[in-house]
Amino acid sequence: MTMDAQRTDSPSLEARRAGGPATAFFDVDGTLTVWHISTDADEGQEEPEEQWPVPRPAVCDAFSRMRRNGHATFICTGRPIAFVHQPILDLNPTGIVAGAGAYVRVGDTVVRNEHIDDDLAVETARRLLEAGIDVDMETDVTCLSLFPSGAVSEFENAHTLRTMEEFEPLARKFGIVKFCMRNPEASRLERVLPFCLEHYTMCDLQGGVLEFSLRGVDKAAGIACALEALGRGRANTYAFGDSENDLSMVDAVETFVAMGNALPNVKERAAYVTDSVDDDGVATGLAHFGLI
Repeated sequence: MTMDAQRTDSPSLEARRAGGPATAFFDVDGTLTVWHISTDADEGQEEPEEQWPVPRPAVCDAFSRMRRNGHATFICTGRPIAFVHQPILDLNPTGIVAGAGAYVRVGDTVVRNEHIDDDLAVETARRLLEAGIDVDMETDVTCLSLFPSGAVSEFENAHTLRTMEEFEPLARKFGIVKFCMRNPEASRLERVLPFCLEHYTMCDLQGGVLEFSLRGVDKAAGIACALEALGRGRANTYAFGDSENDLSMVDAVETFVAMGNALPNVKERAAYVTDSVDDDGVATGLAHFGLI
C-alpha cells in the first residue's frame, strides 16, 4: 500500500464476513483502467494515438480472487454498453451497469435499459449545434458525434455528423443514452446550460469532459436495480470510483471507496481512500476490506 491510501472508520472485518458474500461495483476509467498513449514507432504512426486502456494484472487477479471468495462483482461505468470492451468483459463480472446507470445486465439478462426521449434528444442536439458545441451523443450500439467544428470523432465505428438532417434519423433509430462534451468554450456552454440542467444531471469526468445524464438516471439507480435482481440489499456492498458521476454510488452502497486519483469532492465523501489507479488501488482497497 502506498502512502496515498487513507483509512477511515468502517465496519469491522468480522462484521463484514458475518454479512455473507459481498457485492462490489467498479467504475472503469480512472478506477479499473487508466488511459495511456501508444508511441510504438513500429506501428508507423506519425503521432501518438490513444488506445482503449486495459485492466492491469493486479485488477485481473483481484476479480479472480473475488469470484473464488464467492463475492459478486459489477462493472459500473459511464460508458454505454457498446464501449465496454472485451478486456473489461474478460474480468468475468457478475453483471454490468453501463451508461451511468441507464443499462443494467445481470448475467446474460438485461434488467434495465433507459433512453432519453427521442424528441428531447433531438431538441438538445439542435441547441448544442446552434451554440457551436461538439457533442458525443452515446447510444447502446454506437456514438453519434455531432461536431459543428469540423473535427472527426475519435471513437471507433462512430458516426461523425455535421447537421441535424444527418443526426435526427440516427438518433431516433438507435436511441440516445447520454451525451458528453469535451472542453466546451464557456461562452458557448452558458447558452445551453440552463436548458441542459433542466433535463439532465451534469458531472465532471475529469480531463475537461462533462457528462449529461437524464435526471433520475444515475449509477445509484443502476445499483439498486442490480441488487434487486440479485435479491440482495445494501448490506455488505461496496463501490469504487474517482469522478463526479460516481458520487451517486455513495449512498447506494454500504461502503464507498475513492481512488487516490479521485476528484477532491469524491474523496471527501468516501469511507476509505485507496491508492491511485496507477498503483492498483482497487486491489489495495479490496484487500483492506478483507474481500481478497
